[in-house]
Amino acid sequence: MSLKACVCGVTLLNEELYVLCHGRVENQLEVHSSSDYTLLRCVTVPALNKNDAEDMVASHRNNSLYISDSGTNCIHRLLPNGSARRWKVPSEPCGLSVTPGGNLLVMCRGETNRLIELAVDEGLVNVRQIELQGDIVRPCQAVQLTSGHFVVSQRGQSGLCEVGSDGSVTQIYEGADSARLKCSCHVTIDIRDESMFVADQDNHRVVLLSRSLEFVGDVITLTLPNRMYFDHVTRRLYVGHGCDVTVVQL
Repeated sequence: MSLKACVCGVTLLNEELYVLCHGRVENQLEVHSSSDYTLLRCVTVPALNKNDAEDMVASHRNNSLYISDSGTNCIHRLLPNGSARRWKVPSEPCGLSVTPGGNLLVMCRGETNRLIELAVDEGLVNVRQIELQGDIVRPCQAVQLTSGHFVVSQRGQSGLCEVGSDGSVTQIYEGADSARLKCSCHVTIDIRDESMFVADQDNHRVVLLSRSLEFVGDVITLTLPNRMYFDHVTRRLYVGHGCDVTVVQL
């Protein structure tokens, strides 16, 4: 489906597709039908700074949307009824994801790159902060595995890093030949087996990696894929690229 601005976030909530774009004057999310993808409405987040390409949106089982706001170093929570609230974080937030335990995981960039885990059910209470080691350059997003380790994507870098709970790198994936990644800007996880979809942006494709960071294969070829969301119920992968969202049935 075609949009009027570049996609920087995509997620599902209550069987509706929410798309966050940057380059718009309005601080809005577009809400589309997840059956025929028609535009249903636009939702305004009044306190949201003019969207940056690094901002993201994530949905949570508590019926809320969370939006990272790199312009004001805030996380916004938006409810379907339109009510909104925001929380400050120590430095520029970019990537968002939900941990297996249901907490919100925020990638924050600054002089020290760190992961911040926030307890959603307690109103975004800080659970812990993990400083990432210097091997990680320009991190943009992370997902947590059931082992407690994290997989971190890096914009402008060739591979992914697996990170322990102390922030140290335990494994690096780059791949070779056709399996080599180039600018792995975003990763989303299949909770069934913890395989990972990776937006391999500069190679213009989405690839699938196993839980142990082994290359499984290409999923789809797209120009500059960026943000993604995987629906575990319908087995659909939503991929934002440029001003479009492409849906892949798996």
